[in-house]
Amino acid sequence: MTPRVLIVAEMSIPQCKKYRVTQKAELFSKIGIEASVVDWTHSDEARTLLQTHSIVIFYRVPAVPEAILLIKEAKRLGIHTFWEVDDLIFDPEGYLSNKNIETLSPGDRKGVLEGMRLYREALLLCDEGIASTKALAKAMSEVTNRNAVIVENALDSDTILIAERIRKNQTATPKEPKQDITIVYGSGTKTHDIDFLAASDALFNVLSERSNVKLRIIGSLNIESRFNIFSDRIERFSFVSFDRYSQLVAEADISIAPLEDSVFNDAKSNIKFLEASVLGIPSVCSPADAFRTAIVDGENGFLAADTAQWQQKLLLLVDKPNLRREMAHRALESVNQAYAPEQIAHRQLAPLIGRFQQRKQGITRILFANVYFSPQSFGGATIIAEEMAQRLAREEDVEIYIFTSWSHDHASNYDLVRYSAKGATVFAAKVPVVRTRLMDIKDDNMGQAFADVLNAVQPDIVQLHSIQTLGVELGAACKAAGIPYTITLHDAWWLCERQFMVTGEGKYCFQTRIDPNVCAKCVPDKSFNEHRTRIVRKGLAEAQGLISPSDYFKKLHMQNGLSDEQIFVNKNGVKFPFPTFTRKPSDHIRFGYVGGSTPIKGYDLVREAFSALPECGIELVMVDNTLNSGYSSVNLKGLAPHNPVRVVPAYTQDSIDEFFSGIDVLLFPSQWKESFGLTVREALLRDIWVIATDSGGAVEDLIEGENGNIIPISPDSSHLRAAMEKVIDNRAALSSYVNPYKDRIQSFDGQADELYDYLRSLLRAEQQR
Repeated sequence: MTPRVLIVAEMSIPQCKKYRVTQKAELFSKIGIEASVVDWTHSDEARTLLQTHSIVIFYRVPAVPEAILLIKEAKRLGIHTFWEVDDLIFDPEGYLSNKNIETLSPGDRKGVLEGMRLYREALLLCDEGIASTKALAKAMSEVTNRNAVIVENALDSDTILIAERIRKNQTATPKEPKQDITIVYGSGTKTHDIDFLAASDALFNVLSERSNVKLRIIGSLNIESRFNIFSDRIERFSFVSFDRYSQLVAEADISIAPLEDSVFNDAKSNIKFLEASVLGIPSVCSPADAFRTAIVDGENGFLAADTAQWQQKLLLLVDKPNLRREMAHRALESVNQAYAPEQIAHRQLAPLIGRFQQRKQGITRILFANVYFSPQSFGGATIIAEEMAQRLAREEDVEIYIFTSWSHDHASNYDLVRYSAKGATVFAAKVPVVRTRLMDIKDDNMGQAFADVLNAVQPDIVQLHSIQTLGVELGAACKAAGIPYTITLHDAWWLCERQFMVTGEGKYCFQTRIDPNVCAKCVPDKSFNEHRTRIVRKGLAEAQGLISPSDYFKKLHMQNGLSDEQIFVNKNGVKFPFPTFTRKPSDHIRFGYVGGSTPIKGYDLVREAFSALPECGIELVMVDNTLNSGYSSVNLKGLAPHNPVRVVPAYTQDSIDEFFSGIDVLLFPSQWKESFGLTVREALLRDIWVIATDSGGAVEDLIEGENGNIIPISPDSSHLRAAMEKVIDNRAALSSYVNPYKDRIQSFDGQADELYDYLRSLLRAEQQR
């Protein structure tokens, strides 16, 4: 898959969301990597997003049951997991070195301690850590004995734009020489009272010695009562938006960032320095590790380790306006050079992403869309899709992906699940149970789910195989993404609302060129049918290629406006029998029927014809497609008792030889013109005589009287009965019968080779445009 990052994050703390979530997504975009963001409490949405991403970052996520399930799901998908944090909330020893915790209520303190255990567990569950500082990364590695990478807080486009606007406005506004000097302190949370004490004595002395100095406090902070004597020079602002916060800082002259000397604070980042510097404000900061990294003392800022240093350096800035201006200028230059988003992205994120597999050169990515796929292996179209996926996946220069449907009572509509099957990476979207008629052909939400998969896979070409229920928005999504796509003309879905061109009375309509006036008398709603026709025709017109599984179906679509050049015939392959295959001997002629209990496949005709035959040493073997699901759909009542009937479960591609070794004649009385007829070819390859209706592509490999009999499509069972009687009369010939035309039938390998060559020819044509 294409490298894509999912950030599953704690979103309730504004400054954390800004610097570690929103900013991280922006930084990834600077190196061409798409990143998605989801609140970790939205577990269903996060689980769906995991399916289309190859890397996940869990930011400040505790190991509660829902989060553990998300981490386990990421592991199942083979997604590399990072756990990210920006302070020591996972390390009890380091966290308890922070005396601010002593200011919390007993209940809050208990919650913090319990949270540390959950954060630590989440860190241990993930593959690696991401930290905002060197000290934090070191602490992570000591806990996990695994790697932890550093991605520092940076400037982002929002911060830069706000700062540029404020500086521009300040430059444009004429200023009189300032008499008052404002020192600003921003408190991000309610737990900075102890940190403020690192500078409080110095601030008290400066306020005492310089009557022109003011103190501006933004956020929550409890200061000592001795400061009450300066109440007329102390400004307080509650928590404000970042835009307003920046304005309040920019109006000041000096910024301070005092921190208690502790292991906890050594892991803190230097954002207070960045925020002041980008606004052109000089800073005095405690010498925590991240501040020592960013500040050259006396050049682009001041570091102050004790009261004397705090007081000395504050007074220097208060008394020397030129020093303030020069230091502010150097601070602005330094953060723009070292902490610009492009710098951090290329210096710290690019190496992280570079470790993961990028797209290999010379690899063709093919995405198939089919309504069903393993383990929901239902219908002939699904067999073809699975067989093509398996074979093309064996090619060294091919990667195969599948988009399909799935059902789950507890999943939300359009939720995605990713898994591996048949050599392919499969994405399955939950199909709504309650559907409108339009949704079967045009489902915008399904189109969006498919677009997400396209974005994750970025295939070179897409084949829309059998997409009823999925809808034509899949093609629209390909077009919007600039990805060429082909359509398999499976069934008559692209021509007829009823899919099989069978009327409401169960009769084939026998149209060749579709006449809307004829259809109007058949469909429930003429206007809807006209609307449907416009939608599907547009999808056909926009496809780069069309694939027909038979010559007959190509001709049918050409009679309805498509050209010979548009349609490539890629006949469906069939699984060949094992060399040891033989029919089991029997005293009876065994007629087999595999079409299921639907009139369209001739179920009622088989029952009527077989029941009308006298006792004559025959047996009917009926496949019940639902037995494997725990119930039967074949009703034996009404069948004449003098000839035995045996009901067997549906065969698979693995058990196909076993089924056909137990029959002598295949009954295929389909009541419509089929696009192919997989069962007929399976029988012919195994020297099984076939009696079939004149059902379009199904009988292209039947030669009347040589490997089978062709009867008319008709609700009259006498045609089928007569053909069965003819076989019974010549029963001796069945024992030695060998189909002389087996070489006309294509194998799955042959189909796959043809299909791959065709898809590559389309890609070459697209590249030459």
